[in-house]
Amino acid sequence: MLYKQSKVFKGDIHCDKTGLIFEAYNIKDIDSSSCKIIFFDWLMSLDSSFDQDEAIKELLKHYLPKFPDHPMTKLLNEGIDRNLEIRQRRKRGRNIKRAI
Repeated sequence: MLYKQSKVFKGDIHCDKTGLIFEAYNIKDIDSSSCKIIFFDWLMSLDSSFDQDEAIKELLKHYLPKFPDHPMTKLLNEGIDRNLEIRQRRKRGRNIKRAI
């Protein structure tokens, strides 16, 4: 069986194969709650071989210059900050356990 390749351009970022983030940036007047849903869907569909932080950084590298005030850009920045915060807490917790 032959499968037709989609003729719809969904972006060229390898960590967004489904084009969810690409579509979010192209939805007129999208709000932050819709971006959160799309981001969560994208995160759940992200291939396990990708590092989440690196994937988010790649998206920001591509979209931040073009859409600095977009709700998805703000959400991606929050994602980077939150992941950093979580890693720091985990590291602190391991250091406390070692000290005990």
